[in-house]
Amino acid sequence: METLAFLDHLKEHPSYKNQIAYVAQIASRQPSYGKLAEPLHPTLHSYLEAAHLLPLYSHQAQAINAARSAKNVFIVTPSASGKTLCYNVPVLDRALSERRSCALYLFPTKALSQDQLRGLRELFAIPQPS
Repeated sequence: METLAFLDHLKEHPSYKNQIAYVAQIASRQPSYGKLAEPLHPTLHSYLEAAHLLPLYSHQAQAINAARSAKNVFIVTPSASGKTLCYNVPVLDRALSERRSCALYLFPTKALSQDQLRGLRELFAIPQPS
C-alpha cells in the first residue's frame, strides 16, 4: 500500500479518526558530502568503506575536522543522520594512530550508552569481553 493511501486509510479508521491533523510531503534533496582536512587511518577508512559509510556527509566532515582541531563541537541533526560518526571517527582515528590515546564517552542514559557500545562493536567487529 502506498504511503498516502495508508494515511488516508488511517484517517478514516474509527480508532484514528480526527487524530491525524496534518500531512505534508517534503521533497527529497541530494546529499551534500564533505572532505576531511587530513586522511583517516587506513584501517578506519577500510572499515568505513566496507560498511558503506563513505563518503562522509558535509556535517560529519565538518564535525570531524573541528574535533581533530581540538574545537568544541555541537551536532544538531535529525535522527539517523550520522551523528554517531561525528564523534566516533575522530576517537577511533586517534586510537589507531596513537596507541596510548584514550577517550571518555558520556551519555545521559545507560540504555543509550549500551546502544552506542553495541553499535561500535558491530561496526568494527569488536568482540564482547568474557
